[in-house]
Amino acid sequence: MEKRIWAVGGGKGGTGKSFVAANLGLHLASLDRDVVLLDADLGAPNLQTLLGIKPAHPDLGDFLTGTLPTLEAAALPTPFPNLRLVKGSENILFIANINHYRKLRLLRQVRQLETSNVILDLGTGSSYNTLDFFLSANPGLVVTTPEPTSIENTYLFLKSCIMRVLKLYMDHYKIRDLHQKLLDQIEKNSQSLYSFFKNLMETDRSYGTILYRALRTFRPCLVMNKARGEEDARLGRSVADVARKYLLIDIKYLGAVPYDEDVPGSLRALRPYYPDHRNSAAAKAIRQMSEELAYSIEFTLRTPPEIRLPNT
Repeated sequence: MEKRIWAVGGGKGGTGKSFVAANLGLHLASLDRDVVLLDADLGAPNLQTLLGIKPAHPDLGDFLTGTLPTLEAAALPTPFPNLRLVKGSENILFIANINHYRKLRLLRQVRQLETSNVILDLGTGSSYNTLDFFLSANPGLVVTTPEPTSIENTYLFLKSCIMRVLKLYMDHYKIRDLHQKLLDQIEKNSQSLYSFFKNLMETDRSYGTILYRALRTFRPCLVMNKARGEEDARLGRSVADVARKYLLIDIKYLGAVPYDEDVPGSLRALRPYYPDHRNSAAAKAIRQMSEELAYSIEFTLRTPPEIRLPNT
């Protein structure tokens, strides 16, 4: 079965990652596509709340602790046709710090889920767990808002993804000394990534070519959520332009999701937003983004990168 793994992440809490993930899943399911939503926010899961579903077992923790043999067994039906949910775990202190082995097992099981679309709702920040889940997907969506702190954390999240990609390749090719050099340069100035590759090409073109090609496989998408006008939408384009220039990544700006005062009301009523507000500007934006990604030749033809994690 051909599978698309979508990941929704970001650098700051409160940007609406779970809102975007939930409504992407609801829209895709409404098109008669099989979808599994997986709450991979290991520290503060809340995806079931956005879907209006009460806490129950089994959940992700039951799989990670070995109570369930497969992740498929934790994917439960929802009231919405074609949509299943792997709920977040109640055992937050344990799950938030899953070890290397459990992370690898979870990544393998995500790829084995019996569905054509898996949507990962990731936690906030730049832990290795979050970064590796994000890098395993195609496409990966970074959700931000127009606030300065959110923009700053988005940039840091993207930079952390880049550092993780390069470190994995450096470990694989046993060129670990370059990792410290890269860290030192990035701390000095915003153009350090360009300087790093420029110097590396001059001193060791073979390694420079390997790492640059690795970097170019990282093609995230950016979503500006809670936009209150065209100025906020333009800000999203500017963030993508800056990332392309200084981080050397091929980032795609999907567009803006307008702010909607009905979203908090849906949360208070424990009802999912999309089915009740299909004609809203926010729902239309979600619909346009999901369809653009679903039918994009760029993403359809590109196989998600296999994240090969070091053993230590």
